[in-house]
Parts: sequence; structure tokens; C-alpha cells
Amino acid sequence: MAASSMTGFGRAEINLPGVRLSVEIATVNQKNLQVSVFGPEAWPALESAASGWIRARLQRGKVTARVTQAAASATTRQWDHEAVANSLDELGKIAQHCGLKLNADGELLLRLAENSRRPSVVLPDFVEAEAAVRTAFEEALGNLVVMRQAEGAALAKDLHARLVKMAAMVAGMEEAEKAAPVRHRDAMLKRLKDAGLSLDVADERVLKELALFADRSDITEEVVRLKSHNAQFSAELGQPNCGRKLDFLIQELLREVNTIGSKASEIATTKLVLEAKTEIERIREQVQNLE
Repeated sequence: MAASSMTGFGRAEINLPGVRLSVEIATVNQKNLQVSVFGPEAWPALESAASGWIRARLQRGKVTARVTQAAASATTRQWDHEAVANSLDELGKIAQHCGLKLNADGELLLRLAENSRRPSVVLPDFVEAEAAVRTAFEEALGNLVVMRQAEGAALAKDLHARLVKMAAMVAGMEEAEKAAPVRHRDAMLKRLKDAGLSLDVADERVLKELALFADRSDITEEVVRLKSHNAQFSAELGQPNCGRKLDFLIQELLREVNTIGSKASEIATTKLVLEAKTEIERIREQVQNLE
């Protein structure tokens, strides 16, 4: 299983006696895992149970799960005769207490009936329905994961292409800095000559200056680490739940590129450092979408 996106959607249905419910789970980007579950008031235990099912499948992202009555199974609400009769009885008592006579007409009955209407479908106890609910959640989660993996594959393809560009930039930095000591030597000897000083390139002072310059501008270690980080990044894209590790590798890539920028003595290297930092930022933006 390869890298997976944090954005996705999954849906499934629960078929219960006399009613059909739908389960919809949506996820968006978030550094950690945050789960919110909304369901029927009659099932207060749903939130805890569903959160556990979701956390067993997902690692990162903001997750919103909703259990609602499917539109196709919508049913009318029934008149509650007993409730209307009780309300009329209570109103009669209040009127009698106030010395009034209650004249119940059709309008009053309609208002009482509308206020006391109850749904024709009563959900079973959650314990009885839990197995069916869990099956639907697993189906919705499966659909969600498939969608997240498809987007993750597209993101991984884009990131692999950017890593190839990064590798080319690092090779360019390495090649540009190889010529730096020679250019520095020639420039130093020219300045000495222009100043009327005649020193041979084999002079100990010249050699010492060249050695110090070569040491200060040497980017070998940074290049080796960049190549290693690039390879690790590419390999990690083929693994599940790679987002956090890639976040760390991005920081390391940027650290090494910044160090090269501080050492660079060639204009070509500086330009490549700026391009690499821009590319790393684009990579960072894409990685924010990965689980």
C-alpha cells in the first residue's frame, strides 16, 4: 500500500426494519487525527463506537461522519391520538381553574395534533443495530480509503517528478562549485599582479589561502546528505502513512540547501539554491495532503 491522501469521501447504507439510514464519512487535511460523529439522538453510544472504528483505519486528517435517514426511506409522521387527548384534558382543567369554558374547535385540534405528531419509524436500540451499523461504517471507510489512495497515487507521481528536478539541481550545484577553487586562485593571482605583487602559485601563502577557501566552500557533505534525503523521500512515497516522515525529510532538505547557499561562491550555485528552495516549498505543500 502506497502513500494516501487525507482528502476523501465514502458512503454506505444501513437497512433496518422499516427504515434505511445512510453513513457518510468525509475527510480533509489536518496534521493529526480529529474525528467527529453525528447520528440519531436515540443512539448516544454511536459516537464512541464509530470513533473507534474510524481510528482503527485512519491515521491523520479531520474526519466527519454522519448517520442520517436515507431520503428514499422517508416516512410520514403519525398522529398521536393519546397525546392530543391528554393535551385537551389539561387545557380543560386550566380553563376550569380560570373560570372559563374550553371551546375546542378544529383549529385547536389541528395545532395540538401537529405539535404531538411522532415519527412512524422508531429506531431499534443501538445494541441491536450495532452489527449492521458497523458493517455500513466499514463499507463507507473502505470507499473512503480507495478514494484517498487514488489521490495519494496522483500526489506521489507529482512528488517523484519534483524529486527528479531536485536531483538535477543538486548535481548542478555540485558541478558549479567544482570550478570555484580554480576561479578563486586565478582571481587572487590577478589581484596580486594588479597590485604589483609577484607571487607564484606554488607559494606557501597562496596555497594556504587556496586551502582555506576550498574548505570554506566545500559542499561535498551537504550534497551527499541531499542525495540521501532525496532517495529516502522517494522510497517513503511507496509506504503507507508516510506524511509525518516526509515532513521531517522536507526540513532536512531545506537545511542542507540553506547551508549550500551560505557556502556558495558561484552565481550559478546561488541561482540553483533559490530554485531548489522554491521547489522544496512546492513539495511541502503537496506533502500536507498526505496521510
